[in-house]
Amino acid sequence: MGKEANQPISKSEAWLGMMRISNAPTVASNILVGTAIAIQMQGKHFTWDLSFNIFFAICIFAVYFAGMILNDAFDAKYDQQHRPSRPIPSGAVSRYAAWTVGIAILGAVSVFGFGHGAANGLILLVTAVLLYTFFHRWFITAVAYMALCRGLVYLIVANPTQGSSLSLVLTFCIALAFYTAVLTFIGRFENKKNINHVWVTWLLLLPPFYVVFTQLPIIWFALIPLVFMVYWIWLAWVDFKANKKMDGMHRILSGFCLVDCVLASTLEQYAIAGLCAVCFVITVGFHRKILGT
Repeated sequence: MGKEANQPISKSEAWLGMMRISNAPTVASNILVGTAIAIQMQGKHFTWDLSFNIFFAICIFAVYFAGMILNDAFDAKYDQQHRPSRPIPSGAVSRYAAWTVGIAILGAVSVFGFGHGAANGLILLVTAVLLYTFFHRWFITAVAYMALCRGLVYLIVANPTQGSSLSLVLTFCIALAFYTAVLTFIGRFENKKNINHVWVTWLLLLPPFYVVFTQLPIIWFALIPLVFMVYWIWLAWVDFKANKKMDGMHRILSGFCLVDCVLASTLEQYAIAGLCAVCFVITVGFHRKILGT
């Protein structure tokens, strides 16, 4: 799945690879579920401010892309020795350019966040991305900050107001953060030859299972995407067992969309669940062209 990492790449492909552009649909599905949570919390009082919401979504995408770029910029010296085919060590992108673009994007998003009271959560996301950038070489901090980055997306988009019930949004945020933490744990062993930790793959199913089975028998429809997700995680487990770790990582990365599909179904937001399923299909297709990890 995806191009071989050792093939020469153009400058445009290098930038797209650094941005992990093939994983962008997983961010879109996170944003969609954040919207579903907002609809659920606000009920009849939910209103669309299309121009604001679109710009808000663009900011979240921008922070994600900036974080990926800065991750490569920070790791440039390590990659020079261990992964020389990466965009910066290979010379396709300069380290200075990567730092400049990444910091500029985060700075622009921060200005927007300070200028809009409802967008202050973006400042938390920017902070979490910077913390991950500078401390991800340590295992515990890498897992914690990456989980925080993803979990914040639901919270930012749902934007609970004072007096809102936080139990729903916090449950969903923790579910997404847990999935991210397990994925990050698995990713730490992506380039290692041992398969001692392959059993951890099954822990990815805990968040959707918890949410679905606390909603049953009311929301039985959520069992449909959940069953498919079990099958998809099983395929990832098979890949990891066979030492096809890139394929396995791509499966669990696209699994973000499946988590979102399940969670949206438990909220009875079936149109949003369908869009998350579309994001899943697009992610799988993108991974065949551009590496997602």
